Amino acid sequence: MTKKLLVGIIMVLLCLQAVAPQTAFAAINKKELEAYAAELGTDAESLNRYLIDFEWGGMEEYGASSVNELREWLGEPVTEENLQSFLDESGYTKEDIMKALTEKGLADKGYTAADILLYSDLNWLLGDPATSENLQELAEELGLTEKELADLFAANGLDLYSYMSMDNLYELIYNEVNDLSLHFLLQETELTQEEFNQLLAENKKTLDDFQSYEELAEFVYEATGYGEISMDDYWEMAGPFLDLIGISKEEFFRAFTYMEEVVLHDPEAFITGLEDIAARAEALGNFETSTELTEAQGQELIAIWDDLMGIFQMKAAFYLVDGDTKTPVTMEELMKVTDLENRVLLVDLFDAQGNHLLNFTITGELFGSELVAKAPVLEAPESEAPAEPAYKHEAPVKEKAVTAPVKIAAETVKQEGKRLPDTASPIGNLLAAGTALLAAGAALYVWNRRKKHSN
Repeated sequence: MTKKLLVGIIMVLLCLQAVAPQTAFAAINKKELEAYAAELGTDAESLNRYLIDFEWGGMEEYGASSVNELREWLGEPVTEENLQSFLDESGYTKEDIMKALTEKGLADKGYTAADILLYSDLNWLLGDPATSENLQELAEELGLTEKELADLFAANGLDLYSYMSMDNLYELIYNEVNDLSLHFLLQETELTQEEFNQLLAENKKTLDDFQSYEELAEFVYEATGYGEISMDDYWEMAGPFLDLIGISKEEFFRAFTYMEEVVLHDPEAFITGLEDIAARAEALGNFETSTELTEAQGQELIAIWDDLMGIFQMKAAFYLVDGDTKTPVTMEELMKVTDLENRVLLVDLFDAQGNHLLNFTITGELFGSELVAKAPVLEAPESEAPAEPAYKHEAPVKEKAVTAPVKIAAETVKQEGKRLPDTASPIGNLLAAGTALLAAGAALYVWNRRKKHSN
């Protein structure tokens, strides 16, 4: 699991809203499409097949509304002139193109270098060329000069300048198990070769026991505790927000310790459960107020909360406090609350045995989507990730016009959506807000235990 997926799950649980649905686009005029295909030297049917074969996806999958939109997305067509310029600048040959077509199974479908229609597909097929500029950039990312990188390759019996594609170099350094990738792993974790050898001996392993770099990196991270975050670190990140809703450091540590035990009892089930809840929350669709939900959807929203508590093995009790009066309320009743007025929402959390973990309070001032905007993101430590190929075939994201987009938990984590108006019952936000940071901490603990060097 990557960091982006984990934070995304937590953010879904925080707001219990899905991203805005994709907009449907009108079909392109057939005559205009045929004319555009003819410009590329083919016909509309063959163009669609080409896009599927070259992993763009069929045109119906992204639904461009005009030929100009399609043209802008697909980019520059291949011509004799720019093909030759590409070969001259990259050092590739037409034989290299044929080799790449063969490796991707496209030669078996009858494709040759002359059949490539789009300039970006040259990069997609062959990857970034290992030019001096790209090699210098790679060396800088690794904290070396190009000469130092070349010397390191040579010391391991390799020739840096024998590689035509940067993708091959990335594979060698970041994905394969070899002396070179081990060098950078030990450098990252500040281990000496002798200390690494001792780790292997203590665990009765050899380098040959690891089938992938991922396995090797995970072993080193777990054996050394590299990158793990302490409870104090989590409190430093989340404390100001938790203090705002009345959670003390002692309560946080008590709840965190309990959740850590829950997670470590069955990490896979915990993560799978979060993913399932995220999918169910997304299936509810985009809504502004609870009144927009059908009765069945409202029940599902409540069920999502119940299952969330089940995953955490917690129980919750809700109260509306008005002065000295403390009134128990149910989830169904809270769904109907639109304004706390002078009251306070009190949430008590207990472990599965009924032992009190913590409580938090929401005042009228915080009642609404602004509460979530105050929540910090619990960042997992980042290791150096392998550079990804620069050219990917991805459908363009169609942005739907919305008003006042909500900032979810931090500037860097955003979703399309609309701010809940004052008349909305933001109970999904409120019920998740107090536990979400604890959940993030526990889940990030698992993430740290299973830390990967790749995205």
